[in-house]
Amino acid sequence: MVDYQTSYRMIRTTNVRNGRVNLEDAKFVEKDIFERWTRRAPVIDGDVILTREAPIGEVGYISNLGQVFLGQRIMHYRADPRQLEPRFLFYSFRSPSLQDQFGAHEGSGSVVSHIRVAECHEFELTLPSLNEQRAIVSILGSLDDKIELNRRMNETLEAMARALFKDWFVDFGPTRAKMESREPYLAADIWSLFPDRLDNDAKPEGWSEGTLADYAALNPEGWSRGNYPARIEYVDLANTKWGTIEAAEPIDRDKAPSRAQRILREGDTIVGTVRPGNGSFALVGRLGLTGSTGFAVLRPKSVDCREAIYLAATAPENIERLSHLADGAAYPAVRPDVVLATELARPGPEIVAAFHKITAPLCDRIVANHVEVATLAETRDYLLPKLMSGEVRVREAERLAEAAE
Repeated sequence: MVDYQTSYRMIRTTNVRNGRVNLEDAKFVEKDIFERWTRRAPVIDGDVILTREAPIGEVGYISNLGQVFLGQRIMHYRADPRQLEPRFLFYSFRSPSLQDQFGAHEGSGSVVSHIRVAECHEFELTLPSLNEQRAIVSILGSLDDKIELNRRMNETLEAMARALFKDWFVDFGPTRAKMESREPYLAADIWSLFPDRLDNDAKPEGWSEGTLADYAALNPEGWSRGNYPARIEYVDLANTKWGTIEAAEPIDRDKAPSRAQRILREGDTIVGTVRPGNGSFALVGRLGLTGSTGFAVLRPKSVDCREAIYLAATAPENIERLSHLADGAAYPAVRPDVVLATELARPGPEIVAAFHKITAPLCDRIVANHVEVATLAETRDYLLPKLMSGEVRVREAERLAEAAE
């Protein structure tokens, strides 16, 4: 058994996406395996990593990740600081010029497209002066740093909401505290809503057993051939990860995939039913999105239910449950009604309303941060190729970056 407090994480190709190294589902190993894999080429802060197969050309930057090592099909590069800023190398790898060079290996005739190890030193990049590199890194890095700050803030806010949900709806903490004559830890008006004791089924007295079906409607809306819009913003499982819709792809009606059918509304919870352990879930924060049929869409029956639905459906224990129930060899999946069957106790409506009142500001702030992240990322992605090619000068880029922030 792996000791998660003292073990080490392996970066796989699936952990490197859109310029980030996301270790939410990283594989843990013990110290002896870590030391064996890193004996020749340890990974340190400032290294740039590149996936050379499945998929080609995803890039990541190593910074404050702790004890990590690389799995197969990933190369890492270390800049010579006398000539090259490490983060400038990272942004160079994300530029169209280098991405085109990486992409030249796609469809090269082999069964699996890949970059051979022998070719990993042959890519060409433009190298301005160190001062120019640092100026470019300062602009793009400030945007990325703000994005990362928002992501970390969201992690904290979500952890707070999840802790409260678990205390109220899973552990029944206030009722247990009353039974043990402990001091109240909630406001008096909320504390009084909780029963004084548990029943014979270990639930607060007066509460009943329930599921998400008591709180939400499943897949309530979908496009038909007659009302399909001329253009949609499409959300699929690949660009929805661990609470974040990373991108919504604009697609014309005649090019939309057949699975682009679910109409999404603000306040919906979406949970991926194909390989549910991959964490393709999110709370929808705006109108105008169309989701894949690979999602179970949970729409609150009342606004007070929004946060409880999201937190119950996407709790780590429930994602693990769905993963274990998934059937199928190539694409293990669960039916949407299995998501709807997620257990959630039914207290009185006053407690649900109180929970909403406390957690809604947290979830609203999370959604607002997601919107800001999208704006910052759009600005960075606009500036990156233009700065790297010299089309936009540093001073002009600084003004655009300041406007985005």
